[in-house]
Amino acid sequence: MMFISDVRDSKDGQSGLFHFVTMRCGTNTISLFRFVLLCCAGLLCWKCTYYFFGYSNDYEFQPSNQCHLPSWNQKHTNFVTRSVLNNFSRWLWMKLELSKENNQNYTSISILGAYVYPDQISISLTSQYTVQQNLFCRYYDCKQTEIPGSSYRSVVFPESVLHCPRRIGAEFVSVSRSLDEEEEISEPVRLTFRSFEKPPHDLTVCVGPMYGNESKWLQIVDFVEHMKLEGATFVYFYVGVISDYDRKILTDYVRTGDVEVIDLHDKYERPYYAWHLITIQDCHLRAKYHSKWVSFLDLDERISGTKNQSLIQLLNVQEPNVGEIQLPVLNIIKYGDVAKEFENVVKLKEEMIFRKWTDSIDPTWNASKAIVKPEKIGIMFIHNAIAKLPGVKTIQVNESQAVVRHLRSTKHRVDNNDWHLVPQVDGTLRKIMKRPLESEFAEKMTNAIVQRVLNVYDRVPVKCDRIARYLWESRRFLDPCESMSSVF
Repeated sequence: MMFISDVRDSKDGQSGLFHFVTMRCGTNTISLFRFVLLCCAGLLCWKCTYYFFGYSNDYEFQPSNQCHLPSWNQKHTNFVTRSVLNNFSRWLWMKLELSKENNQNYTSISILGAYVYPDQISISLTSQYTVQQNLFCRYYDCKQTEIPGSSYRSVVFPESVLHCPRRIGAEFVSVSRSLDEEEEISEPVRLTFRSFEKPPHDLTVCVGPMYGNESKWLQIVDFVEHMKLEGATFVYFYVGVISDYDRKILTDYVRTGDVEVIDLHDKYERPYYAWHLITIQDCHLRAKYHSKWVSFLDLDERISGTKNQSLIQLLNVQEPNVGEIQLPVLNIIKYGDVAKEFENVVKLKEEMIFRKWTDSIDPTWNASKAIVKPEKIGIMFIHNAIAKLPGVKTIQVNESQAVVRHLRSTKHRVDNNDWHLVPQVDGTLRKIMKRPLESEFAEKMTNAIVQRVLNVYDRVPVKCDRIARYLWESRRFLDPCESMSSVF
């Protein structure tokens, strides 16, 4: 009937028949093309899985029977991921070379951190020249004995990151270029637990490497208390070089469970700014499954919501497919340095950063920052996500919703200390106006900072005559009224 209809609808019969045959052949051609394309896609995904993401066998390796195996450590996987779409996306990112630094190529391969998730393990490396190179994941039990036959060949991607499947009983991991017994392998590193069913935090913050001569203690307490008021419940601090005085405030925040401190060190010396991209990759891994949202900031940046909606409230109303929120920057003019040490409460309030510097220029998208859902991001950069998993959405919010307050110095800029006085493209000067924190927020900040600083830096002298004599006489120590410590 279809053939007859085609003939009748034609002018000469022959063209109708020709049209019918052509359509049928065209349909067959399209179907054949789709079949071939599907086969190629399947072959490509197989290649992605077995070549780009490693080789393994199906045998479930068993650790030493001397090790206790908690329930979370009784899982074996053969691949980093079984998602065809995610494998293809990652293969495409590699082909596009979305993560390639080729920096510090005189260093050896060593591990900064290692994290165990529900279905995989991820390792952050201190090297920045191994992207798309093959390395072997090596697995060790609780006794740091390598689990026989458990190694897995994977590929470094993004730069400084190696993804590995799970192994039953693995508590430590290392990496190597080969399985040659003569190769020197880096010391195994204990896995950091991230196999949570639900992230314990809704919002955490990654802070870029700290270095330089300016005092950090007041910047640290201002940063932490500000972000806590905006809804953050944990902060990851990466430390290059800070003074013992500055470290005291960090130690106290560690004591109260507010922060984690990661010290940056390696046998191969490098400038501390060269650690920045490494810490971005590591903190991305560190936050996965540990926090629903994570922001990447420097110590001189804070995120502010509004009087009626805090940052965490803004995040809580986002659609499920939103995986990245980009924020504009409000540059606050920082005319000087912060106080070197605590003196008294009156002076502390005068020196509080958010009180002392409020002059600013209009918000800008230059050097904007982002908040992301770490599990939804494939490659993270300093200012934004370079690659996201399929279906993940990026949105931008304006300054009426949230803004990054960047305390931009007029003394220590590498590019230009008079940045705020440079004419704009149209020749006009930037408009400078005061933008202080909202009064109720500022009052809470003041109280929180005073309480924390007094707890850390307000030393109460010991009353040596109240110390029982037997404590020092029985040990033949000096009288504490003469000396508070023994001389060795």
